[in-house]
Amino acid sequence: MKRVNCSIVLYRTPADEVTKVVTMLRQCSEVGEIWLIDNSELMTERFQFMDVQYIHGHGNIGYGRGHNIALQKSLESEVDYHLVLNSDIAFSEGTIEKLIKFMDEHENVGHVMPKVLNPDGSDQFLAKRLPKPWDLIYRRLTLSQRCALSFDGMNDGGNGFDVEYLSGCFMMLRNDTLRKLKEKDGYVFDPRFFLYPEDMDLTRRMHTIGRTVYLPSVEITHYHRKESYKSLKMMCVHSWNMIKYFWKWR
Repeated sequence: MKRVNCSIVLYRTPADEVTKVVTMLRQCSEVGEIWLIDNSELMTERFQFMDVQYIHGHGNIGYGRGHNIALQKSLESEVDYHLVLNSDIAFSEGTIEKLIKFMDEHENVGHVMPKVLNPDGSDQFLAKRLPKPWDLIYRRLTLSQRCALSFDGMNDGGNGFDVEYLSGCFMMLRNDTLRKLKEKDGYVFDPRFFLYPEDMDLTRRMHTIGRTVYLPSVEITHYHRKESYKSLKMMCVHSWNMIKYFWKWR
């Protein structure tokens, strides 16, 4: 039986980018269903002929709510794990198998994230402490990728570190833990967040019922676009959703 389902949320995403990541996923024999949740206005016909479940027509409902569509279907299956990932991710053969092996060996882990690298091989520092409002203001003003929130220089020897904020670009999640979380809260990703803090919120909630682990012995590459640093509109979206996040956790 397949061990892990996957979901990718799209919005006007280049078809070639999607094809590359789906090809990488299909190289892993453990991967079952792959859902492409397309929030774009127009359907991409090419996706309908790929070895995926292509879902379109629901409108631009946001990142977390898009993944919730696939997660609902995944949680109704008997598959052990669910991988939430971005389309701009690259990883080598055996990466998913290593994460599955780690979670098989650590049954109290509900969520694991590998080390995330830039295309030049440098660290993106995506394992972080929970931020305060002034932390994000400082980061925005200084345009610093690395900040006091980031964990640095951690070499775990393959055991992993418990971290309360893991990036949503690549989230290996245990379905049994997600079922408990959904029973408790009524949702997996909080549908109130359109974009940006939904990964922080999910990790923080999962951290209360299981381990959320950063595993730097496994690596992936993320071609991060940083849209909120380039677009005034996306910066406003980011800021408004962070206000909602801090209000929720006040």
